[in-house]
Amino acid sequence: MRSNPARSRVLATDGNTKAWALSDGGRELAQALSEALSCGDGAVTMTIFQDADGGVAREDDDVYVGLDVSKDAHVDVLDRVEMLVEVTLGDLVRIRRRVAAASLLENERLKIQDEIDAGLRCEFSLGYKAMQDLLMDGGAKVKHVQNVCDVDRVVVDARQRTIRIVGKDAREVARARDMLEVAHETIEAVPDLALRMIVGKGGAKVNDIQKRTGAHVSVSFDKNSVFVRGCPSAVKSAMILVKSCIKTYEVEHVEVTPETLDDVREELARLDMEWGGSNVHYVGGGRGNRGPRNGGRGGYGNRGD
Repeated sequence: MRSNPARSRVLATDGNTKAWALSDGGRELAQALSEALSCGDGAVTMTIFQDADGGVAREDDDVYVGLDVSKDAHVDVLDRVEMLVEVTLGDLVRIRRRVAAASLLENERLKIQDEIDAGLRCEFSLGYKAMQDLLMDGGAKVKHVQNVCDVDRVVVDARQRTIRIVGKDAREVARARDMLEVAHETIEAVPDLALRMIVGKGGAKVNDIQKRTGAHVSVSFDKNSVFVRGCPSAVKSAMILVKSCIKTYEVEHVEVTPETLDDVREELARLDMEWGGSNVHYVGGGRGNRGPRNGGRGGYGNRGD
């Protein structure tokens, strides 16, 4: 044991303090405490050593904190010094634990963000009805997705109506998301005749769109709207077909007036002249007012015969 037990005290360190005690920070704190505790109460020395007999601390040995007061100081000061050191070490351990926990959380957050950026992790929300549908039959759809997609896990948070998918292949994660996520699209202000074209005879057209894409398509004549619902890829495909029907209706029902035809003829003639085509130039309306060019015969010019 250390000499003069009345003026010496040995404090054992726990596992959390040991790593600190062997670090440069531990030695610096020991020196700082030695200087601070010596003020007014006589010389106080704080050392870090390997065992109760002293020696150099090593990582595979127990570590102790030793306190010594000089012969000029009253022995009662040792009790106060011991209490102060224990409080200081306890605070230090708590701080280190909090810093370590914060560092661990930050590292985990960065790891998750890297996985999100790489497409290996995704999170999305579902509406109330979509979540209820997903949980039907004991979550059979989720189990099916896990079986057919090569992902590590699919986490369903029913309370927050959130789905989290994690995997090692970004394509498989995206595939699983497409099978579980529900997208919604709405097209408003659609004319009645266009809606009838989308529905088709006896619902044949809309049924064909649904069969081809896998999306649910509903038509509201009261709101003059089309509603599309399903997984994102199915909704995109259905929207293309629905918009194609609307575009077809618009083309078939364009109102053509004589003035419109005249404008088209003049534009065609202008383009024809710019690109070195026929010399025929139309002005005015209809077939009238064809003006011969080059003083020749009609619109074909003088052929010199």
